[in-house]
Amino acid sequence: MGAPVVILSGAETDVQRIYNRLTNYRDGAGEEFLDRLGGIFRLLEAFPELGLPRQLGFRRILVPGHVYGVYYQIEARGVMVHAVADLRQDPAALEKILRERLE
Repeated sequence: MGAPVVILSGAETDVQRIYNRLTNYRDGAGEEFLDRLGGIFRLLEAFPELGLPRQLGFRRILVPGHVYGVYYQIEARGVMVHAVADLRQDPAALEKILRERLE
């Protein structure tokens, strides 16, 4: 087993918001998203450096079949997931969110 994946509070809020939005859109869509996200977390446990380096020291990995990316950092205590974000938003707005998550 590799590095534990730790979902920080901001990322938990992101996941809940996305789940609610998808569930309201179509029955089963929220569960499908969570299944794919769980697959990403399992991959990151085994291969923490899988995501490509991005801005502010974050790595990003895409959620298959969705417009969302998982932003995380590798630390001694594990893979720290800071955000799950819609990648269609303005890059400046996304960077602002990531900066806030570092504080």
